[in-house]
Amino acid sequence: MMLRGLLLAVAAALIGLDTTCAPALAQEPARTMVLGRWEGKVTFGESAPAVLEFSGSAGTITWTYSFKYDPVLWGDAEGTVTSFSPPVLELAGAWTKHAVAGAAGTRVKFTLTVEGEQMKGTVTAEMNNTPLEISLTRKR
Repeated sequence: MMLRGLLLAVAAALIGLDTTCAPALAQEPARTMVLGRWEGKVTFGESAPAVLEFSGSAGTITWTYSFKYDPVLWGDAEGTVTSFSPPVLELAGAWTKHAVAGAAGTRVKFTLTVEGEQMKGTVTAEMNNTPLEISLTRKR
């Protein structure tokens, strides 16, 4: 009887362990969905080249972003993925460099939808709170 109880406890522990591991396994494919370099365009009146790069370390996905409309309007930002419930991806960070005086250090956020090799959505800078359309393709 005692052995049966022990076996049931071990079985319950294994089942419990199985259910706690499932989300971790589900997260890995989601991480690999975004890691790497994505190139495309951001639109503010006219379109400009844009690059968004993702890297992962210790369970955190970080990103860097850059755009360049022309020699006088450009910017670089970085931050972390704050939410990823496929296909919706949310990013938050700050401008590290920007052509607009005083913009460096201000917040920027992205709301994106990932569909295969395509990523589309908006990028919104705190300084003007205007959502800009962004469309990117994974580069291999």
